[in-house]
Amino acid sequence: MRLVGIVTVILLFSGACGRRTGPGSDESKPLETVEVDEGPEAALTTEYDEFAATRPAQEMAGVLPSDFPSDVPVFSPSSLVDFGSPGGERYVELDTSAPMNGVRPSLQSQLSSAGWSISDSNGEATVFVKAGRELRVVLRDLSAGTRIRYEY
Repeated sequence: MRLVGIVTVILLFSGACGRRTGPGSDESKPLETVEVDEGPEAALTTEYDEFAATRPAQEMAGVLPSDFPSDVPVFSPSSLVDFGSPGGERYVELDTSAPMNGVRPSLQSQLSSAGWSISDSNGEATVFVKAGRELRVVLRDLSAGTRIRYEY
């Protein structure tokens, strides 16, 4: 459909560029209207394409860094948006469409089940501890969900 529209626009402009005006021109003739149907691509589908299949909502999009602690549960569904280790402090950032007021209790429950306990909390950041290790989780409210930052 898009291709037909583009071709039509090109034909109209190319015809207009070559049009003569004045005596002897064919300006008085009405333009011919041609009806077109959907193009052959309109019937295409990805229904049987195994690579185009959608993933279950419980998967995380992106690959976590190899040093991400295996005992830290990751909020699901979420997408990896950034990670790094500036100055030796490692972090991972994820985005989810879930609202922050739903993410916070879910993460706290998951981390508690994995053996982490709250050491300190100040609104947007919560510090968890486990076996002498520290995990800082920072939540930031986005207009379309929540950004979750794990600092480990």
